[in-house]
Amino acid sequence: MSTDFEKIGSDLQLRDHWIRRLVAFIIDSIIVSACTLIIAVIIAIPSVLIAAATGLPGYIFDPFSFPLFAGILSVLYFTFLETSYGWTFGKRIMNLKTTKLDGQKPPLDLALIRNISKIYWILVLIDTVIGLATKGGTHQKVTDRIAGTTVVSTSASPLAAITTARRAAKVCSYCKQRLPEESKYCPHCGKEQA
Repeated sequence: MSTDFEKIGSDLQLRDHWIRRLVAFIIDSIIVSACTLIIAVIIAIPSVLIAAATGLPGYIFDPFSFPLFAGILSVLYFTFLETSYGWTFGKRIMNLKTTKLDGQKPPLDLALIRNISKIYWILVLIDTVIGLATKGGTHQKVTDRIAGTTVVSTSASPLAAITTARRAAKVCSYCKQRLPEESKYCPHCGKEQA
């Protein structure tokens, strides 16, 4: 049995799956970062006032001096949404959902296990790389295997439309530049198209 790393170069569906997961993760990370920023602003105002009133340094009252605060919010975000709906906003946009291996939504404990690596970005990277590099369930990172969960497609990939449009585009047979659909001559090299 080969690893996903070995298959990813030749299997377009597997490559599409992992690209969609990456895009979904980026979307979700932006959402979590925005929420973290809003909470930081809300907390910063009283922290500054308390620090000014007490004469103590402001960083003592700042919860964001703890480097994993955004990671904790990230774990909570992913765990809550996957337990409640089976998806996060990024996964929903990319037509993906998280399920147990039997197809059901993951309960709280399994969702927490599969998302615990999201507490710090390097752990997510290690979790994914090891999952791709070792033999096991297809489309699973290590914490997915431990929790007995996977990420599956709910419908066609939104990325497929982009790929199809690129393949369908007319290309000059001489200079390989993209052409307008009705072009009889290439605007780049001037040669007549067959």
